[in-house]
Amino acid sequence: MSFSAESFRKAFPLFNQEENKGLVYLDNAATTQKPESVINAVRDYYMHSNANTHRSSHRLARRATEMVERVRGQTAQFVHAASSREIVFCRGATEALNLLAHSLCASLDAGDEIVISTAEHHANIVPWQMAAKRFNLELRYVPHSAGVPEFDRLDEVLSERTKIVSLTGGSNALGLRPDLAALREILRKRNLIWIVDGAQLAAHETVDVQKIGCDFFVASAHKFYGPSGIGFLYGREALLESMPPWLGGGEMISEVDLESSQYAGLPHKFEAGTSPLAAIAGLGAALEFLEQQDRAAMAAHEQRLVCWIHRELMASPHFRVVSQASHNLGIVAFVPVHGSAADLMHWLDERDIAVRVGHHCAQLLSKTSGESVTVRASVAAYNTDRDTQAFLQALEEYCDIQNSIAQADITPGEAWVRDDFSRLPVERLLAQRNWQGRYKELLLWSKTIAEKPEIRTEDNLVRGCESAAWLVHRQEGGRHYFGLESDSRVVKGLGALLLSQIDGRTTSEIQAQDLSQLFTELGLAKHLSESRSNGFYALLRRALSLVEHPLT
Repeated sequence: MSFSAESFRKAFPLFNQEENKGLVYLDNAATTQKPESVINAVRDYYMHSNANTHRSSHRLARRATEMVERVRGQTAQFVHAASSREIVFCRGATEALNLLAHSLCASLDAGDEIVISTAEHHANIVPWQMAAKRFNLELRYVPHSAGVPEFDRLDEVLSERTKIVSLTGGSNALGLRPDLAALREILRKRNLIWIVDGAQLAAHETVDVQKIGCDFFVASAHKFYGPSGIGFLYGREALLESMPPWLGGGEMISEVDLESSQYAGLPHKFEAGTSPLAAIAGLGAALEFLEQQDRAAMAAHEQRLVCWIHRELMASPHFRVVSQASHNLGIVAFVPVHGSAADLMHWLDERDIAVRVGHHCAQLLSKTSGESVTVRASVAAYNTDRDTQAFLQALEEYCDIQNSIAQADITPGEAWVRDDFSRLPVERLLAQRNWQGRYKELLLWSKTIAEKPEIRTEDNLVRGCESAAWLVHRQEGGRHYFGLESDSRVVKGLGALLLSQIDGRTTSEIQAQDLSQLFTELGLAKHLSESRSNGFYALLRRALSLVEHPLT
């Protein structure tokens, strides 16, 4: 029987909520939605079993402890570990990789080498950078072409000093899945430790760590329909036994004296303190849920959608496709030719289509590939053909509106003067009755900001993951004046609106402005989100900071 995404989707209550009836959720590489069984497991733990584990002997404690160890056994089966002693619960893949970087590198000699790739998530880069600095180790990178690792050339960077190789099992930015069997052939005869970051892999394929041949494997439950705040580290038992613990505290000890302590056995010596017990219960439910599914059929469905989207975008002259459909774990990465990735994201968001825009916590890949910001659409098994059609239709409409704005001209005059924000017709924006009208008006307003390549310097840069902007400020006669640049037309349009309220005004006049109320009245309140990725919010904060504390 063929896989039905529509039937699978019914297991996820979020999609059944009235406000989400039209939602097209394509941000699954960031986190997946949760089936009802997972939500119920978390709730039921607090209602029926809440107690600390491995400490007390009362009924609730026994029940909670039994649950934790049962889920540990399920996790071992999920990755085909040899024993549940090889499973350590962590907050997620990030914490697991930090544990490994700390505990493994402590025994290395200065000058020993760690090999990673440019396609790694920051979680598989930064901990190794920190460890390399602390223990005087060397970081080496898999050879790459335009940022994309050439894993078949891995042996070119291996030497007798190579002690650790830590590589992605699937890129969260491109979906690129390395040939793990080929990596095993390269690494199997070398005296080193091989770590696989399986955060993306575990969501889309069955995992057999013994077949893969890795020494360690990490994953996060929220990537494969489980709750947030819980993940796991698989490690070969002999290696885990030889490693010192990372965190100290309760539960990870067997005896504490004045000068030293004896550590608990596996896996508890790596689980200091109280674990996220409700999340562990949810992890168990997620594993049971996946066990009931046809994983191969799910993967085939996801791959069909990925190939479909790749095919359509590659046939369009309006997009540059960065990812490839083959050997792909559910991700399409691309950039629009017209406008910016952030402009496209805002258009899609208004259509209730959720995608990710930015560097995707993979800045090395962005910098070496030349595409600092991309749009990432990532699929899961509950995404339907209707989702895909809605996404592609929205992209086509985006191209149409960008083309119309590009051809539009603003005639200098009373209402439209470049960089004269005092006469911008705010009432026209207020008169727009729908989001399409507001979006078009913002794009038109962006053309009132003259290009200023000279201000695009590091000192003037206002960083935002989705978009960057550059802001300059001067104060004359007690009044504040600004200059603005951005690659995003939407950010420039919003910036024009902002400057219409603060440019040429005194500190007291600016502080008297209720910008939040204005943006709310204009239907633009979402642009004030405090998300670290919000380029306009970062711009707003910088402008107000310069008003309060001008640079000298």
